[in-house]
Formats: sequence, C-alpha cells, structure tokens
Amino acid sequence: MGMRICFVALNAYPTLAGEGEIRVGGAEVQQCLIGKHLARRGHQVSFITRDHGQPDAVTIDGITVHKTYRQEDGIRYLRFFHPRITSIWRALRRADADVYYQRCAGMTTGLLALFCRRHGRKFVFASASDADLDPHRVIITNARDYQFFNYGLRKADAVVTQTQTQLRLLRDNYGRDGEVIPNAWLEPDLGEDCGLPPGYVLWVSTLRSWKRPGLFVDLAERMPGTRFVMVGGPAVGKAEEAVYEEIERRARRLPNFHLEGFVPFPRVGGYFNGARVVVNTSEPSEGFPNAFLQAWRRGIPVLTYFDPDDIVKRFRLGAVVTGADEMPAALASLLNDEQARLEMQANIAAYFNAHHDMAMIGPRYERLFSDLAGKTG
Repeated sequence: MGMRICFVALNAYPTLAGEGEIRVGGAEVQQCLIGKHLARRGHQVSFITRDHGQPDAVTIDGITVHKTYRQEDGIRYLRFFHPRITSIWRALRRADADVYYQRCAGMTTGLLALFCRRHGRKFVFASASDADLDPHRVIITNARDYQFFNYGLRKADAVVTQTQTQLRLLRDNYGRDGEVIPNAWLEPDLGEDCGLPPGYVLWVSTLRSWKRPGLFVDLAERMPGTRFVMVGGPAVGKAEEAVYEEIERRARRLPNFHLEGFVPFPRVGGYFNGARVVVNTSEPSEGFPNAFLQAWRRGIPVLTYFDPDDIVKRFRLGAVVTGADEMPAALASLLNDEQARLEMQANIAAYFNAHHDMAMIGPRYERLFSDLAGKTG
C-alpha cells in the first residue's frame, strides 16, 4: 500500500503546472521532481502551495495540490497570522499525510514541526543551501521567522542534506544528525534545441546579486572570440532588478554576448543542448545547482567557483577557479583540449548515473519516508 506524502512548497505551483513565472528556484524544482517520481511509484502525493488562481485540490500528474493564500492577501503586520498561518494549517489538515516534507529554511519549517507533533505525523526538513544550516548566513529576514525555523529544525523527525558539507554544518551548529541524499535529476527527453547556433558558453539562473552574474559578463569581455549566452530573469526587489538592468546594459555592448532573459523552466533545457561549457559564478556557499545536473545529464563540463564537497575536482567534471583571473585560461582549456574533453565526458556520465539519476535517488526517499511512516501514531 502506498504512503501519503505531502510536500510543503509554497512557490512550487508554476513549476508543477509547467507555467511561466520569473521566480523558479532550485528547491521547488527538486521537490517537483521527487514528488512526481513518488506519484508514479503509486504513492498518494500532495503539495501545499500558494494560491496562484488555480482551483483547490487540482490534480497535476497524479499529485493533488492544496492551495493556501495569495501573496498579496491580508493586512500588513497581521497577515503573518491570517491568512498565512491559518491557511497553511488548514491545508496541512486537508492533505492528511503520513509524512510531510519541506525544503529551505524559513518560518514554514517551524509550523510544520508544530503541526506534525500535534497531530502525530512525521516531518522531514531538507536543506537547500549551505546557508540554511549556518546561523550566521541563513537567509531569514527577521528574528520571529528565525525562531520558528530554529524550533522546526530541532524538532524535525529527520533532516536531509544535499552534501557532506551541509551534514557537518548541521552537526556543528545544531547538534543533530541527518542523512545526505544528493539532488536528483530526471530528464528522459532532452527537449527541443533553443534555436541558437551551438557551441556557446552558458550561464543559467535567476539574476541575483549573490550569484554574481557580472563575473560572467567580465569573462565575455576578456574572451571576444568566444560566444556567451546568459539565461535568466531578474529576482524580486529593487536592488536585484538593478542587477539585471546593469547586466542588460553591458550585454548590449558585447557582440559575443547574448542575454536571453527569462525563459519558462520547461524550455530551459533547450539552451543546455547547444552549450559546450556551463559556467557558475555563485558565491561559494550555494547548495547544489540544478544547472550542474542539467549540464552533466548532457555530458557538459562545468566551470565554477563553487564546488560542493569538491566533487568537480575529485571526479574531474569540469574546472574550479578561485578568482576571475583564472577564468579565461580554465575556460579555454575546457573548450579547446579535445582529448581532455572526451575523458571528462566519460567521467561525467559515470558520476551522474551513480549519484544523481532518479533511479538511484528515488528509492532512498522511499526508504526514508517508509521508515518514518511506519512509526506514525
């Protein structure tokens, strides 16, 4: 008999439904991939999301989606309690799951822990970045929400981390253990190409300041004979919108640089199809970029400042740099050394299949949830 599993992912509805929205985060993508896999395995899967105008309890790919509040609903200073907490709590009851899963540090972590303890259910928290497990870097804007998160992390029945680095942070900072389950990827159909001539260097993400997109433009300026493509829209907020506007201004002056802007998630894969190298410029505390997995699914090496658990170096999946001055030579080597590239493609295929294919990761989540569900009550 299948389990009842609920994913609490307030921003996930557009990704589940395949609709376009500028903000598509890696945490939402991962939860949707895992949820759809579990639904195909015969489990009763539900999601709790914000209200994007969809009917309540709509079914998508075998998943029931319970809606909560609209982002703009409620009166300032009061909306935290109503309609946000009240609508989430009601949706949790409607989901009636054995196990509830939530990813990324936030107020919701504490609310889930409180609900599950009160109703005899099990709660799994999953980290989405190194910062989630570092009190000095966690991206939570106020003390109230941090207290909710701190309570939830300590009371969760299980904690999942993406990397060994995150597991060490969990042990060192919160004094509890967890289980490392790497991010999964399932993309049996690589989709249509984007229409751009292939062979370019690719950067894909929402343009946020901490992802340092300007470093990619700097690289294009230093390598005028190489084509560069950037895919991603602006993040929310005036400061982040200014980041995008600055990139847009600089891109117009570069004949070898193409800024595509926002692309709906279902179409993003087409841009990877034509890439020769994928570049990541994020600060070295990101979680585990989905762009790595999209690249490695196609045998494409990555050039990155951020190397989770040193896997890029250890398994030779691309190149790692520590500063902008190292970027041009590292990129030139990845582009021009054909023998090294063929060896790297073999490394990438072996590593991806062993560590990130859904056929490997899906059963680990099923075992975790099954062990917890057996203890429900």
